Amino acid sequence: MDVKSWFENGTGFKIKELRYLKPPKLPYFLYINKKNFRGADLLNNILENNITIERYSETNNDSDLKEIEKIKKFLERNYYTYETETEWLDAENMYGTFWILDPIVEKIRKEGY
Repeated sequence: MDVKSWFENGTGFKIKELRYLKPPKLPYFLYINKKNFRGADLLNNILENNITIERYSETNNDSDLKEIEKIKKFLERNYYTYETETEWLDAENMYGTFWILDPIVEKIRKEGY
């Protein structure tokens, strides 16, 4: 699953995987995709995408809440279920909003099968 294209095309917001070496101006988005492979004996042809989307911002005002609502509508429109939380990150002096999506499962096609 190409999380970057899926998210950017669906929301219009830029996103980067894992981290920035030099963080951009707030607000910004990151994602983590922990992949698990599974399947039948000698054929791991199921990919489970465990995706977390993170949004970091200085404020939690109306503009921020509109962006958060846009993400919520995007996820719901695409039938994804998730947990979400917004919290103040004291050590970083910013807000973090986190969406933990239920696993998204893909079947992998392999040559010869």
